[in-house]
Amino acid sequence: MDKQTLQQFEALCVQEEAPACQTGCPLHVEARTLARLAAEGKTGEARKLLDRHLPLGGLIGYLCEGPCRDHCRRAELDTGLDLPLLERYILLHSSPARPMALPGGGKEVAVFGGGLASLTLAWDLGKKGQRVTVFHTGPAGGRLLSLPPAQLPEAVLPAVLEQLRQLKVAFTEVPAFSQNLLERAEADFQAVFLGFDDPALPPGSLGLAPGQLETDPVTLALTDRPKIFVCPLAVRENPRFIDETAAGKRATGSIDRVLQGVSPSAARDGEGPYPTRLFTNLADEPPRPPLPPADPWRPTEEECRAEAGRCIQCQCLECVKKCAFLRHYKAYPKKYARVMYNNILTAFGIRQNNTMINSCAECGLCGEICPQGADLGKFCALAKRDMVATSHMPVSAHEFALEDQAFSNSPEVAFHRAQPGAAQSARLFFPGCQLPASMPGQTAAVYQYLRENVAGGVGFFLACCGAPARWSGRPGFTGQTAVFLRETWERAGRPEIILACASCRLFFQAELPEIPTVSLWEVLSALPLPPGTMAAEPLALHDPCAARGDAATQAAVRAIIAAVGQPTEELPLSGAATRCCGYGGLAASTNPELGEMYARDRAGDTGLPLLAYCAMCRDRLRSVGKPALHLLDILFPGACPEAALARPAPGLSERQEIRRKFRNDLLKTVWGEAPPEDSVEIVMHITPEAARKMELRRILHRDVAGVILEAEAGGGGFVNPATGRVLASLRPRQVTFWVEYSRLDDGSFDIHDAYCHRMVAPGVAGVGADSPASLEGHDAKGGRR
Repeated sequence: MDKQTLQQFEALCVQEEAPACQTGCPLHVEARTLARLAAEGKTGEARKLLDRHLPLGGLIGYLCEGPCRDHCRRAELDTGLDLPLLERYILLHSSPARPMALPGGGKEVAVFGGGLASLTLAWDLGKKGQRVTVFHTGPAGGRLLSLPPAQLPEAVLPAVLEQLRQLKVAFTEVPAFSQNLLERAEADFQAVFLGFDDPALPPGSLGLAPGQLETDPVTLALTDRPKIFVCPLAVRENPRFIDETAAGKRATGSIDRVLQGVSPSAARDGEGPYPTRLFTNLADEPPRPPLPPADPWRPTEEECRAEAGRCIQCQCLECVKKCAFLRHYKAYPKKYARVMYNNILTAFGIRQNNTMINSCAECGLCGEICPQGADLGKFCALAKRDMVATSHMPVSAHEFALEDQAFSNSPEVAFHRAQPGAAQSARLFFPGCQLPASMPGQTAAVYQYLRENVAGGVGFFLACCGAPARWSGRPGFTGQTAVFLRETWERAGRPEIILACASCRLFFQAELPEIPTVSLWEVLSALPLPPGTMAAEPLALHDPCAARGDAATQAAVRAIIAAVGQPTEELPLSGAATRCCGYGGLAASTNPELGEMYARDRAGDTGLPLLAYCAMCRDRLRSVGKPALHLLDILFPGACPEAALARPAPGLSERQEIRRKFRNDLLKTVWGEAPPEDSVEIVMHITPEAARKMELRRILHRDVAGVILEAEAGGGGFVNPATGRVLASLRPRQVTFWVEYSRLDDGSFDIHDAYCHRMVAPGVAGVGADSPASLEGHDAKGGRR
């Protein structure tokens, strides 16, 4: 991953964009922050914010016309926020910070005029340490002098002028402005600003004809006299206090660049008002009309805080609101992308954010709901692949899921056959690895239904598609799986593959686009459906995240539900915007706690039982206590719907054993093939607590049995003399398993505890270095400890 990739993704996320009130303000006052501070009663902090943005000790805050109100998103609900009211209250009840001039500078600048634009430029350049001389006729202040005290308190302007003098700004009163005075200033000073905000300063008084006042719209410099900068004509003809102030600040930027020897047009993007890309969802925001203050010139604290409380605090965070992963890590995609990029670049030490990268379900929800289409899942997948390629993502993060995939594609489970009695079939049913492990009876029933109703015959192919390998970011293992699937498909006569799993379909489309596929639901929706058994109560339909972009499958499922008459309701987040159950991206495998949050989020979207058409979705939702059915529970019921709603999700060991048994039973009942004899097994009684720990720690029954068989065959172990329990270990691959068990008189064993670790002891016999390459070839070898 290079920096350009990071920057391209960052450009999509708008969370850090300024709100419309700030970008619409000529001075870019942080109105959102100001409103929050005012609502919290933090007047002192609010004053510091104003002092950062407003020149002249915040004087403009008394006068601002509030153009931000025209850009405020609340105006779409009632009326825009009255920020000038907040500014006035804050200024009246706080003291300005003392302006400090930077050292150095010392360049000389002449200012013609004593009004707001001229004083603003003098203030800003004075703070930069430049020597500013303000030429004016009569008292400095321009039209500020004629404002009523209610609008501009009498003490404010004298205090500002005194602060300007403290900044070494010189005030020179002249009897009149003239062409000679301008020419002398142009010769003696390094820059000149014509504010034209003095009543005695019409352009003609300086010998400048209208055609000689053409300025660069960005720098405000005269086109033929680059040392002279002029307040824009539009501001002079239709003066607003805020525009005069902004003109002074724009001219400051130009003159400051000239004094530093930089082009005055350099880096001027973002000055003045501009549109924002920040998206703010107002759907759940109620109207809150303002309460007019009793005296708008002197608002009370209660009136100020009430008005500030109307601020929506505009931000996007649409994806964070709806994603367990983003919410858990308390940030937004742009920030996550930086963290991931820095994690990749870490040269030494621990990469603290590997777990975070692995915890994204890569489900695409964020990209779907983001106004700019920022899909953090794709960025996570890219980061994961980069880290795997540079050996910075340990295989341990995904090892269990990869071993489970390898088991599903081993001779113990995987097989393919044409429809009985045929050499080849026009179609091949591929149920995936999770559906047979969760619902073997319904899987067999739907296959029988397909054989009886689909012309041209339907063969059967039991295997794992390879999604875990792809999610793990390991292209070697992914490619090996794709080769295995392609070769099997070619031996089967290149049939169209009927896929029951949406994740399988995504894998085939991405890795095996040459293989024609169709979803099981599209096939079923075109056939006469079995009578099925409806649930007694309405169900909420859950779309799997892998079907997010599969409108045809979504439509087929809804057509089937309508045909059988099952009452259902759509969830708020469904179809293209559906939530993930947490299985995607191996999120639940690498971060079980967060994986549960994914499932609980989805379960909490409705009070109704859920109807899924993905086996893993159904089981994960059921694992957090949510009553849930699979669509095949209705079409091919193995039990009454009420019992199916409560059917527990099988555990990890149970899934593998069910797959193996399903294979053997199907070969026997459909093709009349004798299954292989079961290997010798031991009888184990696993306590509920030990079973819970084994599930959490990804320890299979066969792992425990292997430890016991090794120990009982003379492989050693530790015996507790007080309890008689044995503690034994075995390292069959890159993991060492420890089991605490008791021998029973009937030859069986009680299992009290089990745990595992990946530590190795260099130099100890039988213990070698771990190599993630073993998984690439489906070969897991390791020493015994």
